[in-house]
Amino acid sequence: MNTSSSTRRLRHREADLAGLVQAAEKVFSDHGFQGTSIRDIAREAGFSIGGVYQFFASKDELYLRVVEGQWEHFFHLLNTALAAEGFNARIHALTEAMFQAFEERQGFFRVFLSERGRLSAAFSGEIAARVGQHTRRLRKELVELMRTGIEEGALRQGDPELLASAYLGMVHTCIFEAMASGATRPARPIGEVLELFLGGAAGAKSPQAGGAQ
Repeated sequence: MNTSSSTRRLRHREADLAGLVQAAEKVFSDHGFQGTSIRDIAREAGFSIGGVYQFFASKDELYLRVVEGQWEHFFHLLNTALAAEGFNARIHALTEAMFQAFEERQGFFRVFLSERGRLSAAFSGEIAARVGQHTRRLRKELVELMRTGIEEGALRQGDPELLASAYLGMVHTCIFEAMASGATRPARPIGEVLELFLGGAAGAKSPQAGGAQ
């Protein structure tokens, strides 16, 4: 088989797959899992129904691929954030990445959370297992970041696990407040969130967060 021809076919197939997953995310976001059919996704992607089944054996499998895509996108943003120099730059970039991930993928995020209780137990369990793997990875990254902050003197000596929980709780609260209000992005400025986290509720203004907006 001609190598260049094989490479072209592979690239074409990868592009088709990416387009199909993107179309599925849009339709799931608009209509939810229960309200979406393979026919709907095929129409949005410009595929035949058979063409969809060449990539995915079922709607469940395609939905799981969309869920995985959300995490892949988030971890791409996270890795870029954690490449910043020093704890203060990293935590600011990380907070921005979390807000950005919600802003860019909020349609599917809202549907995903609202429909969890209406999925079958087996399918819900499969999703929970996938999400659990990713959340453990995120938590590990956060604990390491907090440990770095302690080592650099940006955070007081303490338990990095507890600090990671406190930080994640604050960021998630901002995101869920935005969801509840219908906002497209958390209303609280990143600088304000980090000011409270780094300075504490009763502390003086934190010099580390002073420049963050």
